[in-house]
Amino acid sequence: MTTTRRQLLVRTLYAAGGLALAACAPSSSSVPTTTPSATVAGLKRGGKMTIGNSTDPTSLDNLYSYAVSQRGIMPAIHDPLVDYDPNTGKVTPMLAERWETPDPKPYILHLRKGVTFHDGTDVDAQAVKYHFDRHLDPANKSQRRTELLSVDRVEVVDASTVKITLKSPYAAFLISLFDRPGLILSPTALKKQGDKYGVSPTGGTGPFKFVEYAQDDHITVERNPSYWDPGKPYLDSITFKVIPVDATRLVELRSGGVQLAEDMPYQDVDRMKQMSEIVLSEKPGFRYEYIRWNAQNSPFGKSLEFRQALNWALDREAIQRTVYFNTGNIGYAPFLPGQPFYDASYRPFTRDLAKAKDLLEKSGVPKPWKFTMYAAVDPVRQKELQIIQANLAELGIETSIQQEQGAAATARNTNGDYVITISWWGQRPDPAQYLGTQWHSTSPYYPTGNIKDPETDRLIEQGEQESDPEKRKAIYRQLADRLNAQAEVIFYHNGSNFKGLSPKVKGFIHWPDTLIRYQNLALD
Repeated sequence: MTTTRRQLLVRTLYAAGGLALAACAPSSSSVPTTTPSATVAGLKRGGKMTIGNSTDPTSLDNLYSYAVSQRGIMPAIHDPLVDYDPNTGKVTPMLAERWETPDPKPYILHLRKGVTFHDGTDVDAQAVKYHFDRHLDPANKSQRRTELLSVDRVEVVDASTVKITLKSPYAAFLISLFDRPGLILSPTALKKQGDKYGVSPTGGTGPFKFVEYAQDDHITVERNPSYWDPGKPYLDSITFKVIPVDATRLVELRSGGVQLAEDMPYQDVDRMKQMSEIVLSEKPGFRYEYIRWNAQNSPFGKSLEFRQALNWALDREAIQRTVYFNTGNIGYAPFLPGQPFYDASYRPFTRDLAKAKDLLEKSGVPKPWKFTMYAAVDPVRQKELQIIQANLAELGIETSIQQEQGAAATARNTNGDYVITISWWGQRPDPAQYLGTQWHSTSPYYPTGNIKDPETDRLIEQGEQESDPEKRKAIYRQLADRLNAQAEVIFYHNGSNFKGLSPKVKGFIHWPDTLIRYQNLALD
């Protein structure tokens, strides 16, 4: 890794659709303090909300967090350093009430005074320094490390001021702190609880405090009476209930068992729009879906030709039609509609079984071609795997499908005990925030299955360093071609995010990142 790994975008503006990174580019002037969200008149105070989630989060420590369920629940308990305006993309204050950038590399953050963690300790510059040091230490194997590699050093200026110096200019740095890289946890709680913090997160600053966690069942949080944002939150408590089957989440929503449900069933989208007892919210261009081969531990995944065969055999049209019911669109690259680097005409594959069979014969992988695929207790994933299973059978590859719950599935992926796994990645303001995390050879995100490819590394770094939007488009087209040629991942779909709400829910905004700002939710 060179020190230019995160040189990025000092002059880059989004051409259209995405968030404007110019809004968070370094400036020599100080950003004034603002209140992030004023109390909205008319919202009712009190009430208990239940939210239906599809999977168990397993850990609410951002050191270990990589799954969407973790990302979605953590902000209820932990505040980030900053947030952003969903309409303009401008960075807005959170735990950092203002900041200044004397030149493109140093960021001087001024923290809100008087804020305490839920364990009673102070949120100060030492805590922020501890946060960065913890995630950047390679020994800790943080899932956030690659998102923070632009950081050279962090210094305490005084109790409420911290100076973060980057290795090179990186205009996406500040906005990246709205997410898990910027969620600040109590050093005292982390040192006291160690690895157990993830299932008992008592060191947040967020609008809600942790109450209890029952694996694969629920997480309950209660109102933080000392929350720094006056008047927030509105709710007394939230229970995040694990409901793996999307049809069951819909039933619970319609019956009032939950008031907000994540990941509503695609097959019922048209029907849900007609239901008077619920409100269906859609956010297009939210995520891309892909199949990942284990390219290190599996004889099938180790073979380039074996991997490539699936790109030609996969029936993407069938998945689009029968799994997603023509919501979203077929995709072939890690770029989403609304991003300037997305190209709707990019279609490098057509279904060609003859070509796929020829690649398999050239692979030299000895027969029998047989392995198990693992699916979450999720009808969408099961349907996808059934189509993949049928496509592979046409090539003479025999597979079985085994269902697995959240914690076991997480352990399997972490240990690299799989041949094929299905995953997805959600929207970020700029691809530079995630391309390195997913595919750079230094990333710990998939430590037991990813390919170490110098050409992929080079294109990722070049895309981060280039400031001209048109040149970046050309670089990212090359990167898409390279990823498809390597075939470690098989892209197939770009999806919308659907959330179902009770009409009683107020204060909800469907953000581009689909994360919920829980302090703004209320019940009528």
